[in-house]
Amino acid sequence: MASFIALYHGETISSAELIATSAEPDLVRDLAERLLATPETQQPDGALRELALGRQRALRLVRDDTRR
Repeated sequence: MASFIALYHGETISSAELIATSAEPDLVRDLAERLLATPETQQPDGALRELALGRQRALRLVRDDTRR
């Protein structure tokens, strides 16, 4: 399955415009690695904590998939 990244620009998320997209594996892997390097915050809410853990697992899968 392909992974890609998108760059948007705007005052708010809802008003942002798409600037560029890329499915280039090295770029996708670099972004995933940078996001994984961001320190995790200790989330007291169980549901939000699980969402954060799921995002981390998904980023690892994307990173590892681009190494093929």
